[in-house]
Amino acid sequence: MILCSGFGLGFYIPGLLIARKLQSMGIDTCVEVFESLMNKDMQLQTDKSRHAYRDNFAVALASQKIPGDIRGSLDLELAEDMIQRWLQEGISRFIVLSGHWVHILDMLRKRSNREIEADLLYVDSSLSPSWKQLWKLNPHYAAPYREIGLYSDQQLDIQYRLDVDDKQPVPFAKRPNRLVIHGGGWGIGTFREKLGEMESANTGYEIDIVAYSSEEISEPRSSGIRYAINDPEWRAWHRNKRGVHTFPPFDIVSSGNEPNYQAPVDHHGLYSLIRNAAAVVSKPGAGALMDSLASGTPLVMLEPFGEHEKRNASIWKTHGLGIDYSEWEQRGYSMDVLKQLSDNLISKRAQIQDYTTEYADRLVQFGRGR
Repeated sequence: MILCSGFGLGFYIPGLLIARKLQSMGIDTCVEVFESLMNKDMQLQTDKSRHAYRDNFAVALASQKIPGDIRGSLDLELAEDMIQRWLQEGISRFIVLSGHWVHILDMLRKRSNREIEADLLYVDSSLSPSWKQLWKLNPHYAAPYREIGLYSDQQLDIQYRLDVDDKQPVPFAKRPNRLVIHGGGWGIGTFREKLGEMESANTGYEIDIVAYSSEEISEPRSSGIRYAINDPEWRAWHRNKRGVHTFPPFDIVSSGNEPNYQAPVDHHGLYSLIRNAAAVVSKPGAGALMDSLASGTPLVMLEPFGEHEKRNASIWKTHGLGIDYSEWEQRGYSMDVLKQLSDNLISKRAQIQDYTTEYADRLVQFGRGR
């Protein structure tokens, strides 16, 4: 069971990618999203927060400093139904991408006659807000489980990668002179301002920018700009007609055209642009790091969303995998800089094991794979 969160796509899409790869190896895998257990009022509040954070980055930053106990947002009947289903089906192995789920696992562990095995998978280099909130309530929350960090905060190193597809990175020389600019799953940060700066500076790059509403697509822009957009009505905690969690319905459109959303099957839609881009300009979130290492596409890093993203940026800069936007601007938006970063990424990627493959090998080793 892969336990995700819809609070950010960096805690959702990696779970889907892990599930897809395990399924391709013949391992029975399902995905659950924490927000599906929240009461309707709190689901609506999550949507309101999404818009408030998008409109004001300062509000988003301040939100991380507000302590809270997520259990007050749960629909207890839904949570009980899920626990009962797991008990009846004998489900005992989990990969957990959000600290909020540990409350549910602890309840399951107390009532199960089977050992509960869970990887607590940290997709940021230090604790993101859900894990920090959990730690405030229970500093020893991880004791019954196995902690896995994709990155080492203390050593500023990369311990695992998450493969997005089964393809090797595109050599930099074969990539077009094109950038992808985005603000993560929620569209927060300073990325829109940078688009205007780069247009004014006449950098020579064509640009794919992520839009977070249809109104953004209708704004007039210069030639060479395309809009990538996930369906704004889609929510990670909604399933499709077959009862399956999917990647966000996605399209690439030009100004004045209506999107025709289609849910990708193999990976999130934006990755098809990222793996062929010269660079991604974004805040250093978990999803941005995953995409960067998987594709060999350098990160031009904007202001981070909290301390955990600040540490993410430190790792990428330490290993020459990314560069602060301000430094890249000072260096004249150099293509040579991006090429060196891409070469470093492709080399680094080859040295690091894929987490999902390691997990599957672990199951087989202990006789638990199918």
